[in-house]
Amino acid sequence: MTLQTVRDGLYYVLTVWGPYNSTEVSACAFDVLESTSACAIVFTPGGDSTFDLLTFGASGVDQMTWAIDGIVYIKDTGDPKLFLSRCWQAHDDLWETVKKDRTLNGAAQLARITGMSFNVELGREVDGAYWGEVKFRLEAIDYG
Repeated sequence: MTLQTVRDGLYYVLTVWGPYNSTEVSACAFDVLESTSACAIVFTPGGDSTFDLLTFGASGVDQMTWAIDGIVYIKDTGDPKLFLSRCWQAHDDLWETVKKDRTLNGAAQLARITGMSFNVELGREVDGAYWGEVKFRLEAIDYG
């Protein structure tokens, strides 16, 4: 398994099993924020991937724990109740989607969301629109 395999598996799970379509999810660019009217997901390689040697010898087995960081962007359309409702829903949607296939379409032995956070005071302005951010971390574990 490679980090790119995990990336592709996460994209597959989000767009096949989740409420997100392919124009709302990206592992490459932030342009998805320009083409959606409500929510978008952007994810990148995480900074805490780890590799542990489990057995010794020339054909030793390693445990690879790949980390992916991501943000679910929620567009503020001017309705504060709708905005906050979508922030709550983003947590549930992401959690429930990854739970549907913890192998990320066969890319890992086990994948899991290890944390999510939201700070109403932090966000991003893109093209004149304000986007709230639900940040998350995913870990994918495999052996090889």
